Amino acid sequence: MAQRILVINPNSNREVTAALDRVVDTLRFADGPAIACITLEEGPAGIETQRHVDQVIGPLFALIAREDNASAAFVIACFGDPGLGSALETTTRPVFGICQAGVTTALNHGEKVGILTNIAADVNPGLRQMRSLGLEARIAGIEPIGIPVTGLGEAEPSRKALVAAALRLKDRGAEVLITGCAGMTPYKHDIEAASGLKVIDPTHAAVGMAITAVRTGH
Repeated sequence: MAQRILVINPNSNREVTAALDRVVDTLRFADGPAIACITLEEGPAGIETQRHVDQVIGPLFALIAREDNASAAFVIACFGDPGLGSALETTTRPVFGICQAGVTTALNHGEKVGILTNIAADVNPGLRQMRSLGLEARIAGIEPIGIPVTGLGEAEPSRKALVAAALRLKDRGAEVLITGCAGMTPYKHDIEAASGLKVIDPTHAAVGMAITAVRTGH
């Protein structure tokens, strides 16, 4: 079986894919599985509504089917975990959603988890997802920063908005934070320094789990 983990960016923004590639670079090592990050060309520029989530499911399944024989595991690198349940029926390889992986990892660091998201339209889908996972009681809140995926390249306003949202989550009782978008990753250390809270990158968490699955055969 191929020893490759395929990280799929379900939106069509290649800058996000490049950010994902940088996130997972620390998980690449000489005798480990290859980690490839690719873009779902049919996806929207950013996945920020339930409609966007639904839009990518069909093309995502088709991509997984095409890449199945060349991959040992898949990571769906969108915090909405679009199509995760059905993806598990598309392939016999393990499939990891970054939301599930991120929240699972965060719960090892604190009782209450705060989630940073892009815009207000992300909040209700996020809450529905936490309810579906049975984790609503462990979520301190989901805070939008008011900047869409495509705007996170503007460093200073993004940094200020993320720090402000992190502090609001801390006030709401969050003991650990999750960045709900790959474009937030460059600001991880700024958020930690300003809030004093651990920040989990969910893509890093999911790929770490995928490596373990590939190495152990589980």
